[in-house]
Amino acid sequence: MSKFKYIMWDWNGTILDDLQANFDTINKLLSDRKLPSMESLEQYRDLFGFPVINFYEKIGFDLENEKFQDIARDYVREYYGRFFECDIFPETENVLRYVLSSEREQLIVSATEQESLLKQVEEFGIDHLFNDILGMSDIYARSKVELAQRWMKENGVNPKDVLFIGDTTHDFEVADSIGCTCILISSGHNSKERLLFTGCDVFESLKDVRKYLEEN
Repeated sequence: MSKFKYIMWDWNGTILDDLQANFDTINKLLSDRKLPSMESLEQYRDLFGFPVINFYEKIGFDLENEKFQDIARDYVREYYGRFFECDIFPETENVLRYVLSSEREQLIVSATEQESLLKQVEEFGIDHLFNDILGMSDIYARSKVELAQRWMKENGVNPKDVLFIGDTTHDFEVADSIGCTCILISSGHNSKERLLFTGCDVFESLKDVRKYLEEN
């Protein structure tokens, strides 16, 4: 019998391989403002975090003279212009179908705005593999904690029955807030070193995650 009855998935960087698109988008916004670009994906992965406004401030955006909301709107416009460059990670559909075949429910909890999230998941033809797809009510990429907490309360779910799978330290924070187990994947938006610091099990890919699920 499976240890976990519910699998919560992060979207960006966990299922959707959009690291390069995010990096290029951020650098375009910095360049448009004549600010120094980020030098490498490694630098991005070492600094990226939530809430995103703190990340923007850390990498040089002048939030005293420009509204965060304006930067966020520019980000969304630029990012969606690059979305066609993205794909889901290899093994994604294989792992998702395995979860369903093991009679567990799975859902997405994402900082992406709800309508955009639904369109993105549908774009890859995997929306039918999820019992719920939960995104934010706006484009400002705040914490996912409230989304997860609300879902747990509305569905009367025991935290011991939930596994959260993500790619950032914020995903660990979300899992910790609802008291569930968390595992992390090091191919996304945070470096392996940062992920290991959380104390979670860290895997290289979804292929490794499937092995974990088969054992749990």
